[in-house]
Amino acid sequence: MRFSAQELADSPIDWGKAWEEHRRWLATVIRSRLADREAAEDVLQEVAVAAIGQRSRPTDPAKVAPWLYRVALRQVVNHHRATGRQRRLHDGVAQSGQIRNTARDPEPGEWLMHQEATTSLSEGLSRVNPLDRQLLLLKYTEGWGYQQLSEYLGISMKTVEYRLLKARRALRAAVQDPQ
Repeated sequence: MRFSAQELADSPIDWGKAWEEHRRWLATVIRSRLADREAAEDVLQEVAVAAIGQRSRPTDPAKVAPWLYRVALRQVVNHHRATGRQRRLHDGVAQSGQIRNTARDPEPGEWLMHQEATTSLSEGLSRVNPLDRQLLLLKYTEGWGYQQLSEYLGISMKTVEYRLLKARRALRAAVQDPQ
C-alpha cells in the first residue's frame, strides 16, 4: 500500500524524525536477536519499510516506540523463518550431492569477529535467552534506565526491574560456569 504525501503530512507524527529517534535502539534489539550483523542491518531496513507501509500506525507519539518494537520483533521472526527455510533447502541440496562445500580462509573481519565471540562475556551473552540479552544490551550499551526501557518496550517498570535482575543473574551464571 502506498500513501500519498498528503496522507503522511496529515499525520500528527513526523515519521522521519521518529525513525531517526528510534533507529539506534531498534538496531540494538535486532542485533541482540540475530548473530549476523549484516542480516541485522537488512532486518532493520525491513522494519522501516514495514512501518511505513502499515496503514494502522499509532497516532499518539508515546505509543510509537512500543509499536516499532513489535514491528521489529515480527521482522526478526520473519527473518528466522526465511533463513530456516533457506538452510533446510541448502542442506537438502548438499545431501543430494548437487553442490559441495568448499573450505576457505576467513577474511580478517570474520577472524576478528570470531576472536571477539570467544571472550567470556560474549559466550555468556550467547547462552542467555534473547529477551534477557536484549534488555542487558539496551541497558548497558545504549545506557537506558528503567523508565526508558519501560516506555520503549511497553512493559511496566516493575517488570523491567525483575527481568533485568533475572538477566544479570543468568549472565553471571553463564560467565562463571562456561560449558
